[in-house]
Amino acid sequence: MTTEAFDECGCPPTPAIPTTSGVHHVIITVNDLARSRPFYTALMPRLGYPGTWDAEGAPVIGWFGAAGSFWVKQAAARFVGEVFSKDRVGLCEVAFRADSRSQVDALARDVIAFGGTILDPPREYPNYAPGYYSVFFADPDGIKLELVHLPQ
Repeated sequence: MTTEAFDECGCPPTPAIPTTSGVHHVIITVNDLARSRPFYTALMPRLGYPGTWDAEGAPVIGWFGAAGSFWVKQAAARFVGEVFSKDRVGLCEVAFRADSRSQVDALARDVIAFGGTILDPPREYPNYAPGYYSVFFADPDGIKLELVHLPQ
């Protein structure tokens, strides 16, 4: 068990790890799938998820690629209107891996046009890991997302 201190966001330091990951898919739930569709349709191919599954009338849409898949589904009627908080039980954020700092910077320039919000502009986070460079942003429901580049 480590005794390292957590940074200001509550995240533990990121140790050097292999680039292989074990996450096969992620599913998030949104208030209004129709409102979120354009945001994720613009975002996901930029993050390495070029394939799309989107059936007319289905309460879910998905993107897939070599890294796995990412799905966005409509909230159940009784939960519509709820707001996201990274500090509640459940999801805190989803971080995607970037190939370069320039990919992080380019996405940061486009997030607002996609319908998202920049939470923290691109910068280095040396307290996370050496060379850790990322942008934090939110989708139309305020779900916290991140694009991070770690040098090899």
